[in-house]
Amino acid sequence: MVSSRIPVTAGLMLVFGALASAAFSQSAKKSYELLPANNNVPALFAEGTISTPNDEEGGVFSPDGNEFYFTVLNPTTTAARISLLCVSHWRNGVWSKPEVVAFSGKYFDLPARVSPDGKTLYFSSSRPIPGQKERVLGIWKVERTADGWSEPVALPAPINSGDGHWNWGASVTGDGTMYFTSDRDQPGRPQIYRAKFADGSYQTPEKLGPEINSEFNDSDPFVSADESLLFFTSVGEEGPPFRHRADALYTGGFPYARGEIYASVRVGGKWTQAKHLEHGVNTVADEGYPSLTPDGKFLIFTSGRSAFTVPVAKRLDMQELERNLHSTNNALGNIYTIPVSALNRNEK
Repeated sequence: MVSSRIPVTAGLMLVFGALASAAFSQSAKKSYELLPANNNVPALFAEGTISTPNDEEGGVFSPDGNEFYFTVLNPTTTAARISLLCVSHWRNGVWSKPEVVAFSGKYFDLPARVSPDGKTLYFSSSRPIPGQKERVLGIWKVERTADGWSEPVALPAPINSGDGHWNWGASVTGDGTMYFTSDRDQPGRPQIYRAKFADGSYQTPEKLGPEINSEFNDSDPFVSADESLLFFTSVGEEGPPFRHRADALYTGGFPYARGEIYASVRVGGKWTQAKHLEHGVNTVADEGYPSLTPDGKFLIFTSGRSAFTVPVAKRLDMQELERNLHSTNNALGNIYTIPVSALNRNEK
Protein backbone atom coordinates (compact mmCIF):
# COMPACT_ATOMS: atom_id res chain seq x y z
CA MET A 1 0.00 0.00 0.00
CA VAL A 2 1.25 3.48 -0.84
CA SER A 3 1.95 5.58 2.22
CA SER A 4 -0.41 8.50 2.73
CA ARG A 5 2.71 10.59 3.41
CA ILE A 6 3.90 10.29 -0.19
CA PRO A 7 5.11 13.74 -1.45
CA VAL A 8 2.61 15.56 -3.63
CA THR A 9 4.99 15.83 -6.59
CA ALA A 10 5.84 12.15 -6.45
CA GLY A 11 2.15 11.30 -6.16
CA LEU A 12 1.32 13.41 -9.17
CA MET A 13 4.08 11.76 -11.16
CA LEU A 14 2.84 8.28 -10.25
CA VAL A 15 -0.74 9.00 -11.22
CA PHE A 16 0.14 11.10 -14.26
CA GLY A 17 2.50 8.36 -15.43
CA ALA A 18 -0.18 5.72 -15.09
CA LEU A 19 -2.61 7.84 -17.05
CA ALA A 20 -0.08 8.58 -19.77
CA SER A 21 0.67 4.88 -20.30
CA ALA A 22 -2.97 3.81 -20.69
CA ALA A 23 -3.62 1.87 -23.88
CA PHE A 24 -6.76 1.99 -26.01
CA SER A 25 -7.85 -0.62 -28.53
CA GLN A 26 -10.12 1.42 -30.80
CA SER A 27 -9.08 1.45 -34.44
CA ALA A 28 -9.88 5.12 -35.16
CA LYS A 29 -8.16 7.92 -33.31
CA LYS A 30 -10.42 10.04 -31.16
CA SER A 31 -10.16 13.81 -31.44
CA TYR A 32 -8.27 14.27 -28.17
CA GLU A 33 -5.74 11.61 -29.16
CA LEU A 34 -4.62 13.93 -31.95
CA LEU A 35 -3.61 16.77 -29.64
CA PRO A 36 0.11 17.68 -29.82
CA ALA A 37 1.62 15.27 -27.30
CA ASN A 38 5.17 16.60 -27.68
CA ASN A 39 4.36 20.10 -26.42
CA ASN A 40 6.10 21.03 -23.18
CA VAL A 41 4.19 24.31 -22.91
CA PRO A 42 0.49 25.08 -23.31
CA ALA A 43 -0.90 25.33 -26.85
CA LEU A 44 -4.04 27.04 -28.07
CA PHE A 45 -6.84 24.57 -28.72
CA ALA A 46 -8.54 24.71 -32.15
CA GLU A 47 -7.43 28.27 -32.85
CA GLY A 48 -9.78 30.10 -35.18
CA THR A 49 -12.71 27.77 -34.50
CA ILE A 50 -12.99 27.36 -30.71
CA SER A 51 -10.22 29.65 -29.43
CA THR A 52 -10.92 32.94 -31.20
CA PRO A 53 -10.74 36.70 -30.49
CA ASN A 54 -13.99 36.19 -28.53
CA ASP A 55 -14.04 35.33 -24.82
CA GLU A 56 -14.14 31.53 -24.42
CA GLU A 57 -14.00 29.55 -21.19
CA GLY A 58 -14.25 26.08 -19.77
CA GLY A 59 -13.73 23.42 -22.42
CA VAL A 60 -14.62 19.77 -21.89
CA PHE A 61 -14.85 16.75 -24.22
CA SER A 62 -17.60 14.16 -24.43
CA PRO A 63 -16.21 10.68 -23.66
CA ASP A 64 -16.24 9.65 -27.34
CA GLY A 65 -14.35 12.81 -28.35
CA ASN A 66 -16.99 13.88 -30.85
CA GLU A 67 -18.26 16.89 -28.89
CA PHE A 68 -16.50 19.78 -27.21
CA TYR A 69 -18.49 21.99 -24.82
CA PHE A 70 -17.42 25.47 -23.72
CA THR A 71 -18.88 28.90 -23.03
CA VAL A 72 -18.66 32.16 -24.94
CA LEU A 73 -19.10 35.44 -23.05
CA ASN A 74 -19.75 38.97 -24.19
CA PRO A 75 -16.74 41.23 -23.54
CA THR A 76 -17.92 43.41 -20.66
CA THR A 77 -17.23 43.71 -16.95
CA THR A 78 -20.75 44.88 -16.06
CA ALA A 79 -23.44 42.89 -14.30
CA ALA A 80 -25.24 42.51 -17.63
CA ARG A 81 -22.71 39.97 -18.80
CA ILE A 82 -24.09 36.91 -20.57
CA SER A 83 -22.48 33.50 -20.94
CA LEU A 84 -23.75 30.97 -23.47
CA LEU A 85 -22.99 27.26 -23.47
CA CYS A 86 -21.76 26.15 -26.91
CA VAL A 87 -20.79 22.90 -28.60
CA SER A 88 -18.51 22.07 -31.51
CA HIS A 89 -18.65 18.69 -33.25
CA TRP A 90 -15.70 16.66 -34.52
CA ARG A 91 -16.50 15.87 -38.15
CA ASN A 92 -14.16 14.59 -40.85
CA GLY A 93 -11.11 15.41 -38.76
CA VAL A 94 -12.00 19.04 -37.97
CA TRP A 95 -14.07 20.90 -35.38
CA SER A 96 -17.33 22.36 -36.70
CA LYS A 97 -18.39 25.96 -36.26
CA PRO A 98 -19.68 26.21 -32.66
CA GLU A 99 -23.39 26.41 -31.97
CA VAL A 100 -25.26 27.48 -28.83
CA VAL A 101 -26.80 24.34 -27.30
CA ALA A 102 -30.60 24.17 -27.39
CA PHE A 103 -31.03 24.71 -23.64
CA SER A 104 -28.77 27.78 -23.45
CA GLY A 105 -29.00 31.28 -24.89
CA LYS A 106 -31.08 33.26 -22.37
CA TYR A 107 -29.20 33.16 -19.07
CA PHE A 108 -25.73 33.29 -17.58
CA ASP A 109 -24.68 29.65 -18.08
CA LEU A 110 -21.31 28.53 -16.76
CA PRO A 111 -19.15 25.79 -18.33
CA ALA A 112 -20.38 22.22 -18.45
CA ARG A 113 -19.00 18.91 -17.22
CA VAL A 114 -20.00 15.62 -18.82
CA SER A 115 -20.39 12.50 -16.69
CA PRO A 116 -17.82 9.74 -17.36
CA ASP A 117 -20.47 7.62 -19.11
CA GLY A 118 -21.51 10.54 -21.32
CA LYS A 119 -25.17 10.27 -20.34
CA THR A 120 -25.47 13.41 -18.19
CA LEU A 121 -24.24 16.95 -18.66
CA TYR A 122 -23.97 19.25 -15.63
CA PHE A 123 -23.80 23.01 -15.86
CA SER A 124 -24.44 26.03 -13.66
CA SER A 125 -26.85 28.83 -14.42
CA SER A 126 -28.47 32.02 -13.17
CA ARG A 127 -31.87 30.81 -14.45
CA PRO A 128 -34.65 30.72 -11.82
CA ILE A 129 -34.67 27.58 -9.68
CA PRO A 130 -38.26 26.34 -9.15
CA GLY A 131 -39.47 27.04 -5.62
CA GLN A 132 -36.60 29.39 -4.80
CA LYS A 133 -37.18 33.14 -4.50
CA GLU A 134 -33.57 34.30 -4.71
CA ARG A 135 -31.84 34.53 -8.08
CA VAL A 136 -28.59 32.65 -7.49
CA LEU A 137 -26.22 30.40 -9.39
CA GLY A 138 -27.48 26.84 -9.22
CA ILE A 139 -26.42 23.45 -10.56
CA TRP A 140 -28.51 21.96 -13.37
CA LYS A 141 -28.36 18.79 -15.42
CA VAL A 142 -29.60 17.48 -18.76
CA GLU A 143 -29.83 13.83 -19.80
CA ARG A 144 -28.78 12.54 -23.21
CA THR A 145 -31.69 11.44 -25.37
CA ALA A 146 -32.05 10.07 -28.88
CA ASP A 147 -32.58 13.64 -30.10
CA GLY A 148 -29.84 15.35 -28.10
CA TRP A 149 -30.34 16.58 -24.54
CA SER A 150 -33.41 16.71 -22.31
CA GLU A 151 -34.80 19.87 -20.75
CA PRO A 152 -32.65 21.17 -17.87
CA VAL A 153 -33.52 20.13 -14.33
CA ALA A 154 -32.19 21.88 -11.22
CA LEU A 155 -30.55 19.49 -8.77
CA PRO A 156 -32.50 19.18 -5.52
CA ALA A 157 -31.22 19.75 -2.02
CA PRO A 158 -28.72 19.17 -0.58
CA ILE A 159 -26.79 20.18 -3.76
CA ASN A 160 -28.78 23.33 -4.50
CA SER A 161 -29.24 24.37 -0.92
CA GLY A 162 -32.36 26.50 -1.44
CA ASP A 163 -31.28 29.12 1.11
CA GLY A 164 -29.94 31.88 -1.12
CA HIS A 165 -26.43 30.47 -1.35
CA TRP A 166 -24.66 29.98 -4.66
CA ASN A 167 -23.77 26.49 -5.92
CA TRP A 168 -21.92 25.80 -9.15
CA GLY A 169 -19.10 23.95 -10.92
CA ALA A 170 -20.24 20.33 -10.54
CA SER A 171 -17.96 17.45 -11.58
CA VAL A 172 -18.78 13.78 -10.98
CA THR A 173 -16.83 10.54 -10.63
CA GLY A 174 -17.69 7.19 -12.15
CA ASP A 175 -19.76 6.22 -9.09
CA GLY A 176 -21.67 9.51 -9.10
CA THR A 177 -19.83 11.28 -6.30
CA MET A 178 -20.11 15.01 -6.96
CA TYR A 179 -17.51 17.71 -6.35
CA PHE A 180 -18.84 21.24 -6.57
CA THR A 181 -18.46 24.84 -5.40
CA SER A 182 -20.66 26.51 -2.81
CA ASP A 183 -20.66 29.50 -0.47
CA ARG A 184 -23.10 27.80 1.92
CA ASP A 185 -20.77 28.08 4.92
CA GLN A 186 -19.86 31.73 4.36
CA PRO A 187 -21.67 33.95 1.85
CA GLY A 188 -19.30 35.27 -0.77
CA ARG A 189 -16.56 32.76 0.15
CA PRO A 190 -16.67 29.85 -2.33
CA GLN A 191 -15.22 26.55 -1.20
CA ILE A 192 -15.17 23.03 -2.66
CA TYR A 193 -17.51 20.31 -1.41
CA ARG A 194 -17.98 16.60 -2.00
CA ALA A 195 -21.29 14.71 -1.92
CA LYS A 196 -21.68 10.96 -2.28
CA PHE A 197 -24.51 9.51 -4.35
CA ALA A 198 -26.31 6.62 -2.66
CA ASP A 199 -29.79 5.06 -2.86
CA GLY A 200 -30.78 7.40 -5.67
CA SER A 201 -29.93 10.70 -3.97
CA TYR A 202 -27.03 12.86 -2.90
CA GLN A 203 -25.88 12.66 0.69
CA THR A 204 -25.03 15.66 2.87
CA PRO A 205 -22.09 17.49 1.26
CA GLU A 206 -18.81 17.66 3.16
CA LYS A 207 -16.41 20.55 2.73
CA LEU A 208 -12.94 19.42 1.67
CA GLY A 209 -10.12 20.03 4.13
CA PRO A 210 -7.27 22.56 4.17
CA GLU A 211 -5.32 20.46 1.67
CA ILE A 212 -7.75 21.84 -0.92
CA ASN A 213 -9.72 24.73 0.54
CA SER A 214 -7.82 27.81 1.64
CA GLU A 215 -8.72 31.08 3.32
CA PHE A 216 -9.32 32.45 -0.16
CA ASN A 217 -11.79 31.61 -2.95
CA ASP A 218 -11.59 28.02 -4.20
CA SER A 219 -13.88 26.83 -6.96
CA ASP A 220 -14.54 24.97 -10.22
CA PRO A 221 -13.26 21.50 -9.30
CA PHE A 222 -12.64 18.82 -11.89
CA VAL A 223 -12.34 15.29 -10.51
CA SER A 224 -11.15 12.29 -12.51
CA ALA A 225 -13.58 9.42 -13.04
CA ASP A 226 -11.71 7.20 -10.57
CA GLU A 227 -11.48 10.05 -7.99
CA SER A 228 -7.68 9.93 -7.96
CA LEU A 229 -7.00 13.44 -9.29
CA LEU A 230 -8.55 16.78 -8.48
CA PHE A 231 -7.94 20.08 -10.27
CA PHE A 232 -9.45 23.38 -9.17
CA THR A 233 -9.10 27.16 -9.30
CA SER A 234 -8.09 29.45 -6.46
CA VAL A 235 -8.54 33.23 -6.49
CA GLY A 236 -7.16 35.76 -4.03
CA GLU A 237 -8.87 38.84 -2.65
CA GLU A 238 -9.02 42.35 -4.04
CA GLY A 239 -7.13 44.94 -2.06
CA PRO A 240 -6.19 46.89 -0.31
CA PRO A 241 -4.70 44.85 1.09
CA PHE A 242 -4.38 42.40 -1.79
CA ARG A 243 -4.12 38.85 -0.42
CA HIS A 244 -3.57 35.54 -2.19
CA ARG A 245 -1.99 32.12 -1.79
CA ALA A 246 1.75 32.38 -1.28
CA ASP A 247 2.56 30.68 -4.60
CA ALA A 248 0.17 32.77 -6.73
CA LEU A 249 1.67 34.78 -9.58
CA TYR A 250 1.16 38.44 -10.29
CA THR A 251 3.02 41.26 -11.96
CA GLY A 252 3.59 45.00 -11.73
CA GLY A 253 0.87 47.59 -12.00
CA PHE A 254 -2.23 47.38 -9.85
CA PRO A 255 -2.47 43.81 -8.54
CA TYR A 256 -5.90 42.28 -8.89
CA ALA A 257 -7.31 38.93 -7.89
CA ARG A 258 -7.11 36.32 -10.61
CA GLY A 259 -7.38 32.55 -10.92
CA GLU A 260 -4.58 30.03 -10.44
CA ILE A 261 -4.91 26.29 -11.12
CA TYR A 262 -4.00 23.69 -8.49
CA ALA A 263 -3.95 19.89 -8.46
CA SER A 264 -4.09 17.20 -5.79
CA VAL A 265 -3.75 13.42 -5.71
CA ARG A 266 -6.00 11.19 -3.58
CA VAL A 267 -3.94 8.71 -1.58
CA GLY A 268 -5.42 6.35 0.97
CA GLY A 269 -8.78 8.10 0.73
CA LYS A 270 -7.28 11.53 1.47
CA TRP A 271 -6.30 14.44 -0.75
CA THR A 272 -2.68 15.52 -0.65
CA GLN A 273 -1.71 19.17 -0.28
CA ALA A 274 -2.75 20.96 -3.46
CA LYS A 275 0.11 21.76 -5.83
CA HIS A 276 0.37 24.99 -7.82
CA LEU A 277 0.77 24.03 -11.50
CA GLU A 278 3.87 25.32 -13.26
CA HIS A 279 5.27 24.89 -16.80
CA GLY A 280 3.34 27.83 -18.17
CA VAL A 281 -0.08 26.64 -16.99
CA ASN A 282 -0.33 29.45 -14.46
CA THR A 283 0.78 32.92 -15.52
CA VAL A 284 0.19 36.48 -14.35
CA ALA A 285 -3.09 36.35 -16.33
CA ASP A 286 -6.34 34.74 -15.21
CA GLU A 287 -6.41 30.93 -15.43
CA GLY A 288 -9.26 28.58 -14.57
CA TYR A 289 -11.76 25.86 -15.47
CA PRO A 290 -9.32 22.93 -15.55
CA SER A 291 -10.42 19.59 -16.98
CA LEU A 292 -8.87 16.43 -18.39
CA THR A 293 -9.39 14.70 -21.70
CA PRO A 294 -11.32 11.43 -21.22
CA ASP A 295 -8.09 9.42 -21.55
CA GLY A 296 -6.42 11.56 -18.86
CA LYS A 297 -3.48 12.51 -21.09
CA PHE A 298 -4.15 16.23 -21.53
CA LEU A 299 -5.02 19.08 -19.24
CA ILE A 300 -7.55 21.51 -20.74
CA PHE A 301 -7.83 24.96 -19.18
CA THR A 302 -8.79 28.58 -19.79
CA SER A 303 -6.36 31.48 -19.80
CA GLY A 304 -6.52 35.20 -20.52
CA ARG A 305 -2.79 35.45 -21.27
CA SER A 306 -1.88 38.05 -23.87
CA ALA A 307 0.66 40.59 -25.06
CA PHE A 308 -0.74 43.13 -22.63
CA THR A 309 1.36 42.79 -19.50
CA VAL A 310 2.49 45.73 -17.36
CA PRO A 311 5.04 46.71 -18.42
CA VAL A 312 4.95 45.11 -21.87
CA ALA A 313 8.05 43.21 -22.96
CA LYS A 314 8.37 45.37 -26.10
CA ARG A 315 6.97 48.81 -26.82
CA LEU A 316 3.68 48.61 -28.71
CA ASP A 317 3.15 50.82 -31.74
CA MET A 318 -0.31 51.31 -33.28
CA GLN A 319 0.13 48.49 -35.79
CA GLU A 320 1.12 46.01 -33.10
CA LEU A 321 -1.65 47.24 -30.80
CA GLU A 322 -4.31 46.77 -33.48
CA ARG A 323 -2.96 43.35 -34.43
CA ASN A 324 -3.16 42.09 -30.86
CA LEU A 325 -6.52 43.66 -30.09
CA HIS A 326 -8.13 41.73 -32.95
CA SER A 327 -6.35 38.43 -32.36
CA THR A 328 -6.61 35.55 -29.92
CA ASN A 329 -3.84 37.36 -28.04
CA ASN A 330 -6.17 40.15 -26.88
CA ALA A 331 -6.48 39.17 -23.16
CA LEU A 332 -9.95 37.63 -23.51
CA GLY A 333 -10.30 33.99 -22.56
CA ASN A 334 -8.98 31.17 -24.74
CA ILE A 335 -8.73 27.42 -24.26
CA TYR A 336 -5.34 25.75 -23.96
CA THR A 337 -4.02 22.20 -23.76
CA ILE A 338 -0.84 20.72 -22.37
CA PRO A 339 0.14 17.04 -22.06
CA VAL A 340 -0.17 15.84 -18.49
CA SER A 341 3.26 14.22 -18.93
CA ALA A 342 4.76 17.70 -19.38
CA LEU A 343 3.71 18.65 -15.86
CA ASN A 344 6.34 16.22 -14.53
CA ARG A 345 9.17 17.81 -16.50
CA ASN A 346 12.13 18.82 -14.34
CA GLU A 347 10.14 18.57 -11.13
CA LYS A 348 12.19 18.73 -7.94
